[in-house]
Amino acid sequence: MQIVRKWALRSTAFIRGMSASSTQPTMEYENWTKEELISRLRSLEGKSTMEPAETPRKRKGPRDNFDFSKFPQRKVAFKFSYFGWPYYGLARQGNALGSEEKQKQEDQYPTIEGELFKALAHCKLITGESECDYSRCGRTDRGVSGFGQVVALYVRSVGRFITREEADQLDESQRHLVTCDEFNQGQLVLLPENERELPYVNMLNKLLPQEIRILAWAPVKPDFSARFSCKSRFYRYFFSQDGLDIEAMQQAAAKYLGTHDFRNFCRLDPAKQIKNFERTVLDIAITPVTSQVSFIGEAASTEGKWWQLELHGTAFLWHQVRCMMAILFAVGQKLEPPDIIDRLMDVQTTSGKPEYEMASDLPLVLADCVFDKKDVDWIYVRNPGRDLGSMATLDRSVLKLWSELNTQAVISSALLQNLRDLAVPSGGAGGQDSMKPWSECRKQLLDDETVTKSILGAGVIKHSKAYRPILSRKRADPVELRNQAWLERKGGNKRARSDADNAPLD
Repeated sequence: MQIVRKWALRSTAFIRGMSASSTQPTMEYENWTKEELISRLRSLEGKSTMEPAETPRKRKGPRDNFDFSKFPQRKVAFKFSYFGWPYYGLARQGNALGSEEKQKQEDQYPTIEGELFKALAHCKLITGESECDYSRCGRTDRGVSGFGQVVALYVRSVGRFITREEADQLDESQRHLVTCDEFNQGQLVLLPENERELPYVNMLNKLLPQEIRILAWAPVKPDFSARFSCKSRFYRYFFSQDGLDIEAMQQAAAKYLGTHDFRNFCRLDPAKQIKNFERTVLDIAITPVTSQVSFIGEAASTEGKWWQLELHGTAFLWHQVRCMMAILFAVGQKLEPPDIIDRLMDVQTTSGKPEYEMASDLPLVLADCVFDKKDVDWIYVRNPGRDLGSMATLDRSVLKLWSELNTQAVISSALLQNLRDLAVPSGGAGGQDSMKPWSECRKQLLDDETVTKSILGAGVIKHSKAYRPILSRKRADPVELRNQAWLERKGGNKRARSDADNAPLD
């Protein structure tokens, strides 16, 4: 009976609403029987003009059924920047898009390439890491940053597949846009004009972390390799002048110029079986950073004067720049003579690399990768001279990150200033403590000649009681012996595995 009353109340409300614009009298439904109410409701439902409530739209999920076969692919190069300190290097740890275990490994030890591939996959630009003919220009280690890193790969295009008949009917202005390669199963593809291609830069930057920014893209030929097509690489290493003789470092740096054997200026990986350690330094200079970086209120302090090593070369060995910089730091502190570089390059006399610490990774930047103009013509904006929105967005994102980092630097500088101004008991005659600013006491400690400090960049200083010259230290075995030992060890491991596989079962 309660249900009937509810129907009656709803019907009364409905009829009263209808009667506001009608001259018909209102019926007294309260006195009707159950059967009469049901009959009346059914007749009203048939006449009602009320629209049913709109069903809320379901939110679209990820396009898991995206059909890549409907879209052609094209080979492109991306130029991008990144700050290296939040990541475990450029190179991904295995397949970042592979199994759940691999993805967990990438999440635990994030890499720049891992983030890049996740963004590419989310945009449906690639099907997988191993199916896009991927190449990188220079592999940077953990902590190292990049301003002009370059990679090349095949990505989805907004172009379309065409037949031979359609290609023959194209006018002369479009024929240069027709391509055909193995990544499109030999089908003809009509690519769009560059300004009508997918907005690759914007698509990826919306998904990438703020420390990684795509700067530009460029169409490239199918045989283009970001590594082997590169003509030269440009590195920069930033350091403070504090405690260093810049002129001595500049004189020593000039010794690196030209083609030399750099086996004593790198980290050897016997697994790669490298036999040629000759590399060519095209240009090298130690120059002041254009704007002084003030240090805790003392713009005139040597701690606030910054310099940079600018190094151009065709190619570099593993950790070569950091090893070169470590030797320059030793020369700048007058711990080693400038001719230490000549003697380390004489691999007949110094056949094994002496033990010494590399310079810090943090100040090192892969500033640019240089290609022939005919191979790569970078596109920074879609419509040159008209559409600068992408550059404005890029500028804002980098400026935001710079502001955050600069704020942290100012705050830490203010804390250092407070410490330097702090008065501390310094001891005095007759056991009476006298108060002195910590800055004065600190200087006395730093001037302690019983402790040797070896500068390694980015505030990293190695302390020792006595400095031991590099050439008098323990040396590694010559490269040839280390390579041979690795081959023998690898062969021994293979034989051991083979014997274990062929061993009889119990």
